[in-house]
Amino acid sequence: MQSAARTSLLACVAIGLPLQLIGCASHQPPEDTIASSGQTFSVSAREYGYVRPAIDVRVIGRDDGKTRSRHRYVDRGAGGDLWDRVRHGERLGIHHHERVERAVRTLKQNSHYLTDLSKRAQPYLHLIIEELERHGLPAELALLPEVESRYNPHAVSPKSATGMWQFMPYTGVEMGLRQNSWYDGRNDILASTRGAIAYLQQLHRELGGDWALALAGYNAGPARVRAAQRANKAAGKPVDFWSLDLPTETENYVPKLLAIAKLVREHDALGLSMPAIANRPLVEVVESGQQIDLAEAAHACGVTLTQLKRLNPGLKRGKTLPNGPHLVLVPAGTGDRLRSALAQGGTLKAPNLAATNEPSAAQRAGGS
Repeated sequence: MQSAARTSLLACVAIGLPLQLIGCASHQPPEDTIASSGQTFSVSAREYGYVRPAIDVRVIGRDDGKTRSRHRYVDRGAGGDLWDRVRHGERLGIHHHERVERAVRTLKQNSHYLTDLSKRAQPYLHLIIEELERHGLPAELALLPEVESRYNPHAVSPKSATGMWQFMPYTGVEMGLRQNSWYDGRNDILASTRGAIAYLQQLHRELGGDWALALAGYNAGPARVRAAQRANKAAGKPVDFWSLDLPTETENYVPKLLAIAKLVREHDALGLSMPAIANRPLVEVVESGQQIDLAEAAHACGVTLTQLKRLNPGLKRGKTLPNGPHLVLVPAGTGDRLRSALAQGGTLKAPNLAATNEPSAAQRAGGS
């Protein structure tokens, strides 16, 4: 959701690949993030409305048969371009409008836009698409975090919405995203993605199965959309999204998402370059019966502490909550190392904390 104030929101790092986070919220991203191209974007400051708690926001990392299908991210085969799953996936089904074309023309002014979009989305896109497909939702919704936060899990709006999906505090609680001195589920990439999906599903049901109205409700709140519909109905006017009198940011919000989706689908015809993203998972989840310290986990995995902090932005103190759940996200291919360390005596060997921020010899050599 875009802010009227126009302020400047599981980063997943594969071994040997740099993390690239680009945000524009009032909260500054980590010092080593890559600066944006200079184009001004904004994030949401608008309240969401009324929601019911999301179910199943808990992630299980074990490979037992009961949980794998719901919680494990798998490579769907012969690689390819992950963007193709957006291009050829289920569409939102919102009919064309001139406001979309205006948004397309605005975005095209930046010839590097799709290159920058790919860099921002790469750490998260596979996870988001997997979750959307699992719930049978349109693949184009994977682009919504670009409108909300430019895929920045640390983004904060002036009204305290935070995370890649820009949850307000009370909305996060309603969606089952805990917030306390140890943890903020709004910054947990997987938990917040599942919360956003649950909310979008609810809005879609409540607003007549119309994705344009559901997206408007995500931005302005469903009560505001229903009020606009009542006013139009009383005046004998249509009650579709394009006919409603909504806040300016909401009226621009839906066309912007549709414009981005069009650029992704038709970049060749529009004369734009768009880098491919490898169609493979970049993250896995590890669960333990005890509290996990990220510095110790990084040592066990053979990755840097910085990497694990980026993968687990919801853990405010660099540790899982004292009473659990004890779940951490790690780069794909490193989880078994941590599971083995946890299984051997139940306590991770304390690392040299200064060393955990430095690449290992294998990483410096370009290995895993």
